[in-house]
Amino acid sequence: MLSLLFALPAVAAHDFRIADGKFLLDGKPFQFICGEMHYPRIPQEYWRDRIRRAKAMGINTVSAYVFWNFHERQPGQFDFEGQADIAKFVRTAQEEGMYVVLRPGPYVCAEWDFGGYPYWLMKNKKMIWRSDDEDFLAACRRYINRLGKELAPLTVTNGGPILLVQVENEYGSYSNDKVYLGKLRDMIKEAGFNVPLITCDGAGQMPNGTVDGALPTVNGAVGEDIITTIDKHHPGGPYFVAEFYPAWFDVWGKRHSRRQFEGPAKQLDWMLSHDVSVSMYMFHGGTNFAYTNGANVAPVYEPQPTSYDYDAPLGEYGNATPKYYAFRDVIQKHLPAGQKLPDVPAPNPVTSFASVTLTECAPLSSAFGRRVKSDRPLTMEDVDQDFGYIHYQTVVPRAMKGVLAVKELRDYAVVLVNGKQVGSLDRRLRLDRMEVDIPAGATLEILVENVGRVNYGAALLDNHKGITDRVTIGGTELRGWTVTPLPLYRAVVSRLDWHKGDIQGQPAFFRGTFHLDKAADTFLDTRGWGKGAVWVNGRSVGKYWNIGPQQTLYLPGPWLKEGENEVVVFAMENTGQRTLAGLSEPILDELGKDPNAGKRVGRAAQGDPIIEEGDKILSGTMKRADSEQYFPFTSTRTLRHLCIEVTSGYDGKHSCLSEVSLIGADGKPLPKDGWTIVYANSEEPVEGDAELICDGDSRTYWHSKWRDNPTPFPHRVIIDLGEIQTVKGIELRQRDATQPACVKDFNIYGRPQFFLYK
Repeated sequence: MLSLLFALPAVAAHDFRIADGKFLLDGKPFQFICGEMHYPRIPQEYWRDRIRRAKAMGINTVSAYVFWNFHERQPGQFDFEGQADIAKFVRTAQEEGMYVVLRPGPYVCAEWDFGGYPYWLMKNKKMIWRSDDEDFLAACRRYINRLGKELAPLTVTNGGPILLVQVENEYGSYSNDKVYLGKLRDMIKEAGFNVPLITCDGAGQMPNGTVDGALPTVNGAVGEDIITTIDKHHPGGPYFVAEFYPAWFDVWGKRHSRRQFEGPAKQLDWMLSHDVSVSMYMFHGGTNFAYTNGANVAPVYEPQPTSYDYDAPLGEYGNATPKYYAFRDVIQKHLPAGQKLPDVPAPNPVTSFASVTLTECAPLSSAFGRRVKSDRPLTMEDVDQDFGYIHYQTVVPRAMKGVLAVKELRDYAVVLVNGKQVGSLDRRLRLDRMEVDIPAGATLEILVENVGRVNYGAALLDNHKGITDRVTIGGTELRGWTVTPLPLYRAVVSRLDWHKGDIQGQPAFFRGTFHLDKAADTFLDTRGWGKGAVWVNGRSVGKYWNIGPQQTLYLPGPWLKEGENEVVVFAMENTGQRTLAGLSEPILDELGKDPNAGKRVGRAAQGDPIIEEGDKILSGTMKRADSEQYFPFTSTRTLRHLCIEVTSGYDGKHSCLSEVSLIGADGKPLPKDGWTIVYANSEEPVEGDAELICDGDSRTYWHSKWRDNPTPFPHRVIIDLGEIQTVKGIELRQRDATQPACVKDFNIYGRPQFFLYK
C-alpha cells in the first residue's frame, strides 16, 4: 500500500471508495499517512517547501482544515486570493504528488479564533451556532456552496487530489444532534464534493459524533483501542486515526509543549504495521499570523500564543526535528523493498541582525478612526470588529475611590487615568477588578485586547469580546462611553502620526528599521517589551507577551528584503523597552515574569466539569491498606487529562489519597514534573491541597473538605499531565489505613483533549 506514496500528480479522474474494510484507489488498497498543515499558518511562498518536506518524511496526504472566518470576514464577502487561495494550496499538493483530506468544518477548533466561525454570527442575537438553527444553517450553506466552487473540481473523482471530506469536527464532544450533522453532510454533497465523507471524534464521543453516510474515524486512540473502538461503529474498518497527536499546542504563561519522539514513533510503527491509516496532528503547525489564535476554557481561560510550533515533527519555520527523522525512519521501514524516500530538502537559510533602537513613536490616539458614542460599553461584535483591540473612554464626574470592576472582561485590559496606566486586568487569572482612586473630572480609559476567542466546548456560545457587560466603581455603574474599534491587524500602522521621541507610561506605537544583507528567515527577540503586537514591512507577524513561553516572533524570509526593513511595535503594556534584535533561532520555551500572577483567583471560582460515561477508563475498589494499589486499564490509553472520581469511602463522607501514579506503556511510572491540578471540587486548604496528590511524597495527601460543610460524594480531581502520555494503568495509595477518609470506590476518566466545563 505504501508504494502509492509517490504517485504522479493526477491528470484524469480516479476512483476512490471504501469497500471490504479498505480504502481503495483505482481498485488498489491505499493506506493514508497524513500530515496536518494549515495554509493560513504557512506563508504562501513556503507552501510548496513545506509540502516537499512532508513528502520527504513519508507523508502521502496533506490533511487541512478550511477556516471559514479567513474567507468570509463579512457576510457574503468572500476572499480566496493570496494567502487565502486554498485552491492553489490543494493544487500545489497535487503537483508534488500528494493527496488531500479536506476538513471544511464549518467548525474546525484548531486552536483558531472562534474555532473558525466568523465573528458576525454573534450579531444575530437569536442564532445558536453549531446546531440545527435555521439562520445558522443558511450561513453554513452559503459558505459551503462557495467553497464547493473553489474546491469541488479538485476531488479525485474530477481529476484532483482530494480523497476524503470531513463532516463537522469532533461534534461528539459538543452535542449529539444527528439532524444537524445530517444537514451538513447533505450540504457538502450538494456543493459537489463527490468523494467519501468521514467524521472524527474521540473514542468516548463517537456515539454522538457519527452520522449515516460518513465513515467514523477516531482521534487520539492507540494500539488495539483503535480497532475495538471503530469496530463498534463500522465493523471491519477501514481503520483511520484522523488525529494522532505526536505533541500538543502551547498556552500563554505555561512551558512550551514537548513530547519525546520515542513513544509516538512506536505508535506510528504499530499503526503502519496493522493497516491503520493515520493523520498526524500536527505534522507542521506554523504560525498564528494576524491575531488568529484561539483559546480554551479548561476550566480557566487559556489563550494560545502566536507560535503554533506544536512541537511538531516539522517546526514552526520548516525545521526538521529529531521527531521528523524518527518518523521518517519508521515510514521508510514500511516501504516495499527497493523504494526509498526522497532526500530531505536542505534547510532554508536563516539570518540575524544586531540590536536596533526604535526612534520614532506615535500615540495610541493616532490609530483612532471611527468612534461610537454609547451609554454603556459596546462589544467588538457590536461595532463590527473581529480581531484586535477596542478602546473605551469616559469622564468620571466626581471623585471616586474603591474597586473598579469590569464585569465579563474579554480578555485583557490596560486601565489608564488621565493618560497614565494605573493597572491591568486579565481574564486568564479571573482578575477583573482593581483598587482605584480617581479625581473628579478625570478621563478613564480601558484598552481591551481580544486575546483569542474560545475554540472548543460550550463556551463557543459565549464568545463576545471587549467589555461585554458593565463597568463599576464601588458598585456604581459608569455610563457615557466613547468606544473606538482598533482592528490593528489591518494596514493602519503606516498612516500613524509618527515623530521622533518617546512616549512613556501608556500604550503607544514605536517604529524603526533593521538592515539585512540578504533576506532570510529570522526571529524577532521581543524580551523586555511587555505585551503587544508587531508588523514588519506592513505585515502583521503576530502578538508578543513577556510571560512566555514564546519570546520571539517568526519573520519569514519571503516577507523580508535585502537592505532596510521597517518594524513597528505596538506596546499595549509599555515597559520602556525600545530595542529589538533578530536571532538565528527561535525562543519558544522561556517563561517571563507575570506581574499579575499573584492576584489570581482560586479554584473555587471555576465551573464544574462535564464527565461523560464514554471517557470512563475503569471503575475500581481500593483496599484499606497502606501500600500502592495497582489497577490496570483494559487497554493502553492515550491521555492528557485524567479525572479521579471518588464515589464512596470507608468512613462515610470524606476522601483522602496520598499519591497517584500512572504506569506507562513500558511498565514504568511516568514522571510527574509537568503535572498540574486543573480542577478539584473538594479539598482542605493547606494540608489537604489537591496538588499534594502528585508531589511524589507519600507523607502528604489530598483530603476532601471536612472542617466546614463537607462536600458530598463524588469528589473529583482533574490532572493535566502536561503532555500526551500513553498509559496502561494507575497506582493509588491511601494516606494511612488506620486513619479515617480512606477511599473505597472510584472511577477513572481520561481524554487526550480537555474535559469540558459547565
